[in-house]
Formats: sequence, structure tokens, C-alpha cells
Amino acid sequence: MKIIIIGAGISGLSTYLHLRKHLSASHTITLHESHRPRSTLPTTSSSSSTNPTLTLDTLSASTALVGGGLGISPNGMRVLRDLDVALHDAVAAQGFPAERFVFKGANGWALGKQWTGDGKVRGEGEVEEVCISSARHGLWEMLMKRVVEEGGVVRYAKVVGAERDEERGQTVVRVEDGEGGEEVDRADLVIGADGVRSVVRKALFGEEEKEYQPKYTGQSGVGGFLKTPIPTPLTEDKSMVFTFGGNGFFGYASSAPASEESLMWWSTFETDALPATKNIDITEIKQQLVQRHKHWKDPIIQDIIKRAEVQSIYPTWTIGELPYWGENGIVLIGDAAHAMDPTTGQGASQALEDSQTLALLLAECLKRGEQGQLDGKQAIALTLKLFYQIRNPRVQEIVERGKKISGSKTNVGVVMEYTMYLFLWLLIKFPSIGLMMLGDVNRKLYTWSAEEEIRKALHKWDTAT
Repeated sequence: MKIIIIGAGISGLSTYLHLRKHLSASHTITLHESHRPRSTLPTTSSSSSTNPTLTLDTLSASTALVGGGLGISPNGMRVLRDLDVALHDAVAAQGFPAERFVFKGANGWALGKQWTGDGKVRGEGEVEEVCISSARHGLWEMLMKRVVEEGGVVRYAKVVGAERDEERGQTVVRVEDGEGGEEVDRADLVIGADGVRSVVRKALFGEEEKEYQPKYTGQSGVGGFLKTPIPTPLTEDKSMVFTFGGNGFFGYASSAPASEESLMWWSTFETDALPATKNIDITEIKQQLVQRHKHWKDPIIQDIIKRAEVQSIYPTWTIGELPYWGENGIVLIGDAAHAMDPTTGQGASQALEDSQTLALLLAECLKRGEQGQLDGKQAIALTLKLFYQIRNPRVQEIVERGKKISGSKTNVGVVMEYTMYLFLWLLIKFPSIGLMMLGDVNRKLYTWSAEEEIRKALHKWDTAT
């Protein structure tokens, strides 16, 4: 079987590694990526603060910018452990163990702390995972290093489109050849890991894809990294700080071991629309950042907005629930299938779960092919059908939970601001309130098992057939 993965970001690289682990060496796996990765925005001209290539479209490209910071939740770290213990340890070592989330109000109030570990919901004797605070580029680098060690090569060429060749029973992938023409590649299975602006999603849905276009949420974020000693409260508590205010949200944490003095920060704010054609002025963005947070009481935030440069800008896009993620040898994973609000804190971890589930499921379905139950095309078709049945309910539950708390990042008046503080304080102070409203979130997030869900799905299929 020939497999093409389009997109060499976190989901694409992890999918390659899982497929290499669980499939035999007889299967060919190719990685295509339209954008060469970079960890910061393009360098601006010294004569102008406006970069002519920096537009809304370039900021939303698949992996054009492997920038900003993220938190890899315990469920994501556990996927990495299942994949390769050495890789897991390398990802943890390059990041910072954020054992606690600290919540604050812009007025300086301490709203509470939460332990990030999964020890209370895991089995006895299992190693506890905690949230790892990391630069997105740091996680990407560890995955890419492992891909190279496995013999993988990423082909950097713009992917123009993909379509089914029913006569051959394959999917045709068209890429630019660098000389104004196009080259064609073919595969039995094409995996779209190409982000919110997915080319593969267009191939999957055809004309109907217009109904599943990404929607701008009305919120955008800016962020970066500041070379500075990590503030003592972060190192003592091993924490990641989230601060809520009436006109936005601000977060910060160490992105690496404290000795590397890399403080990552991000600010989310509400804006009705961002023009798709107007170039973005970095100087103006920085001025807006200072204006937005200048009265916030946290001295660490004040130091950051005074000294830091804006290194990443990210409009927030979401995709509504798709009726399916794959058919006819084409499948979507990660943001291409379910771009979710950053409020969930699960973007990277769900991409990692996708890649693990798809690879394990494909391996199991191919085994049934070897046993004479299915031919190759039927094995792929069953994989894509069950993949959606297993993953979509999981993802949608997380999306819906995120919607319930995403309002805490929108602009509100003073009364609503203080109501929000009280609400957050009550949720943290009295966990039973959160249990009543949201259920046992940590248990649902951290005990989900791809292997168990696959076992149940295949048992149901075996029984029915």
C-alpha cells in the first residue's frame, strides 16, 4: 500500500511515526508539506513596520508558522509514551513540567490553582503525566528528529489539489514542480493533516466543501517568547498562569527548562473581523497589546508587554462538525477535521490521539485483510468508517465543553467581569460545582484509550458480520 500524508506539522509527523510503528515495512509512506516551517514571523523590513507577506491567509496556513506556545496535556503525553518512551522523554525534557494551572483576575485577584496531573484517575502503578509547557516548535522539532531517524523525508512543494482516480482506485495528488508546472503522485490512502485551510478537505467533499469552510471565531491571539529569568512563582509552583480580564486574556509560562530562560506568553482578544487582504502592521499590534493590558495588575504581565516583541499572530478558526472524516481512500485528521477553540487546551493532544487511533485501526483492519475477511480497499474503507465513529464523539464532547467556557475570553463590562471572577473562583474552590456543570472532565480526558475504543468498535463489527 502507498500512503501519502499531506501536512508535516504535529499531526502529520506523529501519524507518520505511528504508521511506521504499526505497519509493516512493505507499505510506502510519503510526507508532503506546502510550507517550509519557521518558528517566528517573517523578518520585517527595517524601513517599514509592515511586512508585505504577512496577511490573514499566510497566518492561517497549515504549518507556515510552527510558532507560539502550547500545553501538551497528560493524554497527549501518554500518546507519546505509547509511541516511543525515548520520544516522550525528549519532549518532556525540552519543555517545562507545568504541574499547576494558576488562575488570576486582571485586577490582581488570585482565583485558584489546579493540579494538571492525571494520577488520580489512572490505574495504580501507572506513571503520572502532567501538562508539559512547550514552544510549538520544540514539540515539532522532536517529532521531526524522530521522523528523520526512521528514514522519513518531507518533500516541500506546494500541494495544489487532490482528486480520486476511480479507474485506478487511487487518489491523485498534484504538487507544484518549482518550474511553473505540476507533478502528480498517487496513493491508495491520502491523509490530510494540512490544517484548517485543508486542500485535502476540498478533495474529500468536492463542491459540498463550501458548507464546511472554517469560521473565524471573532477572537485572535498574539504571542512570543521573552529571553529572561523565569519568574520565581513559576519555578516554585511549576505553574502556567492564566489571567482573565474584561477586555481579553493573558497567559504565560516557561517554554523550556528554567535554566534556558525562555518565557512564553500569549494574549487573546476579541475583534469582529480581520481583513484577508490588508497587510498586518506589527507595530500597531504591539501598541494594541500594551493598550489592552496596561492596567492589569500582574507585574509579570506589565514586564512582558513592555519588553516583549510580537512573534506570532494567530486568528482563531473553528470547523463545524463534519458528516464524515474520510471515504474513498481520503481521510482528515487534526485541524483539517476538527479545528477547535484554543479554550479547550486540547488542540495538539487531540491531533496526537487522531494519529495513534488511525494507525492502530488501519493495522487491525489490514490484519483482517491478511486473514481473508477483507481486500485492501475494504480494509481502508472500514478503517475510515470506524475512525470517524471512534474519534468524532470524543472530539465533539471536547468542543462543546470548550464552548461553555470560551465566553471568559470575550469583552465584557465591569459587572460581568467580576461575575466571571466569582464563577471561576467557585469552580476551583468547590470542584463539585464543576462536576455538576461539566462532569468529571479529567477522568473523561485522561482515561480515554484508543486501543480500548478500537477493540470495542471491531468487536461490534465482527459480531455484525
